Amino acid sequence: MSSLFGNFQWPLLQCILLLCTLAKEIRTLSPDGQALVNFRTAILSSDGVIQQWRPEDPDPCGWKGVKCDPKSKRVISLSLPGHKLSGSISPDIGKLDQLQFLALHDNNFYGTIPSDIGNCTYLGSLFLQGNYLSGLIPSELGNISELENLDLSSNSLSGSIPPSLGKLNKLVLL
Repeated sequence: MSSLFGNFQWPLLQCILLLCTLAKEIRTLSPDGQALVNFRTAILSSDGVIQQWRPEDPDPCGWKGVKCDPKSKRVISLSLPGHKLSGSISPDIGKLDQLQFLALHDNNFYGTIPSDIGNCTYLGSLFLQGNYLSGLIPSELGNISELENLDLSSNSLSGSIPPSLGKLNKLVLL
């Protein structure tokens, strides 16, 4: 009898290990979720709005300020205006390549506008006004061919408007 049980121990152990590995992979945070966690990490203080963004949660679609496409579960909107967010805007925001709406206005962001936002080519609205952003407007914003609304006012930006923004045929608000 013990020989029969011994024959089943190893395969049983392998099955348990396989199930544990699969369970871990199922709970893994999506790439969009990881980009949002990295965005959150760059924020030094806030009114608490992003405290419930947890890396343990594999689905960021229920997080405050985040909206996802119902079919693809990709992040299409990040809206966090007026939440006293302070820190830099993480370049990981550019990894949200299905983003259509980004509203981070009326916060306390400082530093430069990450050029990586130019990877968000489906972005139709970009609202960064009312922060403490400085430096040049990234020429990569000219890659966002769907951009209709761009508000960078009430910051400390320098330099001229990049010529690449002239390619934005759909731009209505600048």
